Amino acid sequence: MNVGDIINFLNEIAPWRYAEEWDSVGLMVGSRESYVTKILLCMDVTSDVISEAAQCGAQMILSHHPFIFSKLKSIDMETFKGEQIANLIKNNISVVSAHTNLDTAPGGVNDTLAESLHLTNSRNLKPYMPKGLECDLGMGKVGELQNSKSFDEFVIDVKKSLCIENLRIIGVKPKKVKKVAVFCGSFDDDLESLKSLKVDVLVTGDIKYHIALDAAQMGLCIVDAGHFATERIILPKLRDTLNKRFKELDIICSKMETDPFTFA
Repeated sequence: MNVGDIINFLNEIAPWRYAEEWDSVGLMVGSRESYVTKILLCMDVTSDVISEAAQCGAQMILSHHPFIFSKLKSIDMETFKGEQIANLIKNNISVVSAHTNLDTAPGGVNDTLAESLHLTNSRNLKPYMPKGLECDLGMGKVGELQNSKSFDEFVIDVKKSLCIENLRIIGVKPKKVKKVAVFCGSFDDDLESLKSLKVDVLVTGDIKYHIALDAAQMGLCIVDAGHFATERIILPKLRDTLNKRFKELDIICSKMETDPFTFA
């Protein structure tokens, strides 16, 4: 089994062409010909994750966020990124990243977020049709809870489902929650379109100050559950999907990465 086999399978379940034009996906470091017996899954390729991969004998790291996003003009091993790349090469570890293609793919991050919150009748929050495709993949999801509940009960459920202790609430808290929108990672989209859907609450992972300010003035309610929490839920599902296809591989989720934000 080699890195190329994994890349080809990822192209089946979350085609690389699904990624947004600005995104960086696919092979980041290494060779498609490199032999693989163990894969480490993670959100971000941090120095701790690289050390974890080396110590556990993983020949490949599969991350959600791109390890290399901006074009590198040089690889200076005295810099932070250069040192990381050097450590990967020294330990024969390849890195592959699946980002917005995995967000939008059927069964991907947004679908998994909707499932985690037990939404039914899930459909696309907004249209998204990658260049060259005729199908609408959609971004985000809208669905309904099986039974309406109070906002406080809903917040408790979100924390439990995403394994978090804290979240941020923006805007007017509804008395009851039934219709819910979800958008993994960063939400910086058209609030007017969101308002037209008449959802009770949007659950997302990142909200900018001025968008939050506008949302509150428009009478919308947004729950910011954190970028890390709203996306890391895909890792166990991705591990299981890979295990079904590659039974001979040892595939694990990182135990070393945590949300970079803590609350005092």
